[in-house]
Amino acid sequence: MSARPQLDSLDIRVVLRQDGSALITETRKMSIDDEGTECYIGLASMGPSEIRDLRVSDETGREYENIGSWDVDRGRAWKTGKCGIVTKRDGYELCWGLGEEGERTYVTSYTMTGLVRSYPDADAIRHVFMDEGVSPKPDNAHVSIEAEDTTITINSENSDIWGFRFGGELEYDNGKIVVYNTEPFGSQGALYIMVRFDKGMFSPVISEEETFETKKQQALDGSDYD
Repeated sequence: MSARPQLDSLDIRVVLRQDGSALITETRKMSIDDEGTECYIGLASMGPSEIRDLRVSDETGREYENIGSWDVDRGRAWKTGKCGIVTKRDGYELCWGLGEEGERTYVTSYTMTGLVRSYPDADAIRHVFMDEGVSPKPDNAHVSIEAEDTTITINSENSDIWGFRFGGELEYDNGKIVVYNTEPFGSQGALYIMVRFDKGMFSPVISEEETFETKKQQALDGSDYD
């Protein structure tokens, strides 16, 4: 028997709204044993961005009760069928109870404001979709990024993509961005994705004073990119 819960696959769908906010839906297929009490999504360095409308359901179609502020110290039985948020100094943890053992599927959705931000020279996403502290890491991870406005086609002519802390591929496919791993994540693995958009595709309500070019060079320092 596995010594702890296993995350077989992680699928993240990101739908970008015109104001720079995003509806994010994360689907986890897991093997759950009797260890642990909860799953969580760690979101750090959020700045002015906020999380709203957290919802969790499982493979039975059960909608979990959103209790608001989450108590990490409660037991597994109490957490079953519930979800909530831990607010931290620089971000959030989105939490839900593991519930019964077995092969489980958890679908977590939430709105994040300011995922796309305005910079003087571009609009951009700079976000860690899975931080290095998360355990267990997925065997297979897949991220798709698309615009809610179907007239916006994201492609190599109006955007650029970078990925950090994982071995994998970044592609354009039918007007959206697709990212996936081709190598195991390892203990220090993460999913940090950066996307630059031409001005005019979105109208972000959150802006930063530094240029995107400055942020990009900071991210590229010490990376595998030329």
